[in-house]
Amino acid sequence: MLIDDMPRKSIFVSLFLLPFLVSGLTFAQEEKEVPETPTNLRIFTHYDGATAVAELLWQDDSDDEVGFEVLRSDNGKEFRVVGVVGADTAHYNDKVGKYITGGFSYKIRAFNKAGRSEDSNVVSIWL
Repeated sequence: MLIDDMPRKSIFVSLFLLPFLVSGLTFAQEEKEVPETPTNLRIFTHYDGATAVAELLWQDDSDDEVGFEVLRSDNGKEFRVVGVVGADTAHYNDKVGKYITGGFSYKIRAFNKAGRSEDSNVVSIWL
């Protein structure tokens, strides 16, 4: 690139691209509907040393999610978010903790700018 070309490229960026960047507009299409509900949630367990790990796998049935929320409950009724993964991800490892025993239930949901999908099926384990 010649030094003489630099001012023209700076003017192009300033006049044409900067307004899009500053206003928060993107070239991507805005989501108008919540993503499809993830399906076929499954769970497997293993140990990493003394740490119990719940490995969650699911089917991503959506093509417009921003990510997935992983929810866990220790009583099967009250769920809280314990992890978030990005779009096009279909697994999550929840390191429950060292020397933890008891029952845990999990479900997941997809999300985008329009909102959250319905919850997936619930899976449970005993550690």
